[in-house]
Amino acid sequence: MNFQTFARLGILAGLFLSVPAMSATFDWIGEPLKDVQINTVAFRGWVPDTAEPLAGVLVLIPGRHGDGRDMADNAKWQQLANDVGFGILACQFSDGDTGRYQSDDKAEVAKSINEAVKEFSKVSGRPELADAPLAFWGTSAGSNVSSKYCGFFPERVIAFGSSKGTWGPGGNSTAKFLEIPMIFAIGANDNAEWVKISTYHFDKGHGKAPWTLALQPNEGHGVEGSLDVIFPFFTSVINQRLGKATPASSQSNSIFKSELPKIGSTSTPSKTKTSLVKLNLRNGWLGDPKTYEIAAYSDFKGSKSSAIWLPDETTAMAWQNYLRK
Repeated sequence: MNFQTFARLGILAGLFLSVPAMSATFDWIGEPLKDVQINTVAFRGWVPDTAEPLAGVLVLIPGRHGDGRDMADNAKWQQLANDVGFGILACQFSDGDTGRYQSDDKAEVAKSINEAVKEFSKVSGRPELADAPLAFWGTSAGSNVSSKYCGFFPERVIAFGSSKGTWGPGGNSTAKFLEIPMIFAIGANDNAEWVKISTYHFDKGHGKAPWTLALQPNEGHGVEGSLDVIFPFFTSVINQRLGKATPASSQSNSIFKSELPKIGSTSTPSKTKTSLVKLNLRNGWLGDPKTYEIAAYSDFKGSKSSAIWLPDETTAMAWQNYLRK
């Protein structure tokens, strides 16, 4: 794939957050995707200014034909990325057919994301990112694109967070797919058919996969407050799957606490593949989908078969607060 790449150093808007004051941002244009009939493909990457090797990439995909590149500049996403030691790859797939790129029958979109990660690795001077684990977040159509990627390349996905997707995890139920920690924030006031389809597909992994359902009773199709539960979910499961935390210790705010280098420092780690830890559901927490009561797995008094799995106490509390709004 040919890319037109533009790089810049930017002072972050989030100066009052505990992120580095300087960061590197890269913009590039990809080739059109002919099979799914998408004419505009573009990306923005962000990395923190540190010499420490980065552990993976947050891949952010907006709703239908949206331009999500500005999410790479968002201070909250940058804070999350910094907390888990990741870079950010924010995507745009627009101008063309509205459905084919979501279905992605031949993995054309998924493969374009892989190529974009390689380009991101190259232009940022971060060879460790070329084959690094990917954590996906998407909303609406972006959630659907993300779930399809999880089906094509499950061994590479460290986590998947969905804000108001229209089919949840989709119809995939392979063993590797079921190992991916996923969270689905669904608004009960969203399109009734989408809610039905999403919960139907979620139920296929319920109880055997590290999947969390957050069915918010007062929200519709917008992102709204869903990131309040998705962010702690990501922090917990990413730490655990990298082997950097147990459920008891994953409440730590950061696994990326090394001293920051001076501006202009470079990273020279070798390109390696990371082996991801398979999560044990019994090490997590459970939540009652009706009362929203929560407890550690071994202490949960309700029906475990109908309970919602949660990776740790911090996420359980965020889940409870989100659903009680």
